[in-house]
Amino acid sequence: MSNKPVSDHKDFLTALIETIRDLTGILSREMKLLKTSRPAEVQKLLPIKNQLMASYHREMAELASRGGLQASGNGPAIRRLKREARIFQETLTRHKRLVMALKKISESMIKAISEEVVKSENRTNRYAADGSKSARKSPTSITLNQTV
Repeated sequence: MSNKPVSDHKDFLTALIETIRDLTGILSREMKLLKTSRPAEVQKLLPIKNQLMASYHREMAELASRGGLQASGNGPAIRRLKREARIFQETLTRHKRLVMALKKISESMIKAISEEVVKSENRTNRYAADGSKSARKSPTSITLNQTV
């Protein structure tokens, strides 16, 4: 068991619960903005989200160094922490699904546009560097492979 007094555990757990609750709120706001096609406003949330994620990681590391939940007791704070963590995980799962769906839509749109450009491109005679007529090759599009 940890040498920290019980009140330190309660204060620490309260801070962790608040961080988790704030992160859940930020993710919910971000999802709402993404669903209403306002990605520029999502960017404004990034500094807050990054700060909360850093706090979350620090507090979870601190919880582990204190011996985990077992060393923190079994009181109402633990139940609240578990409830908030469950809500956070559910929100995180929904957020991931939404981001992946939007990514797939964007990639499909880019692919469709590039295919349309290839179809409509003017197929004039092309010449090689030496002045000879080059073999007619159909143009191809370039797709960028970038993970978001």
